[in-house]
Amino acid sequence: MKIYERYIMRILVQSTLIALLVLLGIFAFFSLIDQLEETGRGNYGVWQAIQYVVLTLPHLAYELFPIACVIGSMTMLGRLSHYSELAVLRTSGLSRRKLVTAMCKGGLVLILLAAIIGELIAPTAEQTAQHRRSVALTEQITLKSQYGFWSRDGQSFINIRKILPGNRVEKIYIYEFDSNNELRVSTFARSAEYVDGQWLLRDMQQTRISDEGLERRELSLASWDSLLNPDVINLVTIKPRYLSLWGLLDYIGYLDTNEQNSMLYRQALWFKIVKPFAILLMILIAVPLVKTESRNAGIGQRVLWGCVIGIVFHILTQVSGHLGVVYQFNPAVSMFMPVILFGVLLTVSMRRQIL
Repeated sequence: MKIYERYIMRILVQSTLIALLVLLGIFAFFSLIDQLEETGRGNYGVWQAIQYVVLTLPHLAYELFPIACVIGSMTMLGRLSHYSELAVLRTSGLSRRKLVTAMCKGGLVLILLAAIIGELIAPTAEQTAQHRRSVALTEQITLKSQYGFWSRDGQSFINIRKILPGNRVEKIYIYEFDSNNELRVSTFARSAEYVDGQWLLRDMQQTRISDEGLERRELSLASWDSLLNPDVINLVTIKPRYLSLWGLLDYIGYLDTNEQNSMLYRQALWFKIVKPFAILLMILIAVPLVKTESRNAGIGQRVLWGCVIGIVFHILTQVSGHLGVVYQFNPAVSMFMPVILFGVLLTVSMRRQIL
């Protein structure tokens, strides 16, 4: 690797990481303010709010990586241009094609870093954050274990093994105790759906325990009134965008096997697949926008342009993804559309400059 490539890569990575830290600080501040409004509910205090914000930072960093990359790229080129370093490199034979190649190599380093954060750190930290927050906010959710979620509803203890989209759950165990803490009713249902303010249990098996003995019954459909509603369950449900790539693949396979809608999870999967292309695109888009021979524009102005471009790209990605879900577009097409659009603009603007 040539000296100028290492130099460009180092400045690009440094500028991007500094931009990412600044963005994280800004977003974390507003997130903390938002969480402080929830303090006082249940056991959710200031310390719990701070813990929640800190644990959500890895996922936030993964989301903000493309914006940080375009800011870092424009800052890097602006810095080299402002101090005439890029002019010297150009005079020494550095073509725009070689500049793009060096920036792509730096982009690969940033893509690897984003993958480590998004796949290894963010899913675990985000799930921990959501679980701790849900436990603190409501006293109903008492335990999350490898056997599902445990909840208390009065004198009843509820165990839910699977939580599905659309206010549905599977494999529900309900244990009802009397005032003497003695088990009186044990109920198992294969599935349940929340309709009109109550749960409808399907394929239910129930055992009643009394002094006279046991009484068993089976029902194909039965209603169940409970304070445990979908809003409470959603507090501990892991959203698709919080899962790792392999977690998404496993859950999509499960949904497809059971002939259930997996659109949201497929969209989250393609969002992760598109991420490396988005990072590389945001890095390269600075090349035609920054006049490398000019020293007139300040670095602050270029940072502002980087923010605008990154935010516009982020908004287009979100809008395209939501439209894909609403109108049932192919998830790959809906998630790749902003990348393709910006890629075409980048190719057209760089065509004459590189050749």
